[in-house]
Amino acid sequence: MKAFGYAALATVILFFATIFIVSPILSNIGYDSAESSYHLTTHALLITLIFTVIFCTIAGARYIVEEVERIIHHKNEE
Repeated sequence: MKAFGYAALATVILFFATIFIVSPILSNIGYDSAESSYHLTTHALLITLIFTVIFCTIAGARYIVEEVERIIHHKNEE
């Protein structure tokens, strides 16, 4: 249940970071016209999702490598 709460909190934080940080950046590079105003939020959320997946992949890979090294080190001590 605690993990679900953290995930919900992270989702809210990422959404507001997207709205207040990524959207203005995209708006300055040409997404401020009337026909693309609906796409601004969608594209900002997609960009945030891409970088979130990259970050989580890197963090997960580091965790896996550390665990494998710990297991190898533990087996070598035996």
